[in-house]
Amino acid sequence: GFGNVGRVLCRYLLNMGSLVTVVRQRCWNITAVEGEERCAVREGVGKVSSLEEALPGTDILILVCTTTPETVHLINKKTISMLPQGALIVNVGRGPLVEYDAVLGGLNSGHIGGFASDVGVSHSVKPSEPWDPDDELSNHEKAIFTPHVGGYTDYSYGIMAEKIVDAIDCVVRGEPPPVWVNKG
Repeated sequence: GFGNVGRVLCRYLLNMGSLVTVVRQRCWNITAVEGEERCAVREGVGKVSSLEEALPGTDILILVCTTTPETVHLINKKTISMLPQGALIVNVGRGPLVEYDAVLGGLNSGHIGGFASDVGVSHSVKPSEPWDPDDELSNHEKAIFTPHVGGYTDYSYGIMAEKIVDAIDCVVRGEPPPVWVNKG
């Protein structure tokens, strides 16, 4: 995916000297949304329109796309077999993007060198969320699972606290708060 998260991740990876290829099924034309370039790709970034085109040369596959009917089990036995031996898969998108049995089989066979995720994995007999910490995949020596909490930082908590205090001050003064979720 190459939405907000994908673009930021791309910028970080490029700044670290990585070679990046972005898969985007929609057109690559730059479009303006509220004055922002939504699809801008920096020079030196490979652009392809299909995952299958990118997989054979991918050492680290990072999934940042949403779940749609087209992306459910995007990573499966077929796509894993197209990756080079020892490739790493990182899923920071959604659990259903990845097929449980395919990832577990790839790790056990050694075809996948490692798997990291901050979301569950689409399991054939149980829901991907909440994640089962006693599950075979979550205990695999080549798998890492972390909470899906990228936005919870000291900085973000500070901003949230400021916004809450500002809202309380407004209400105390008899003014509506700046953000009113249940206004109706």
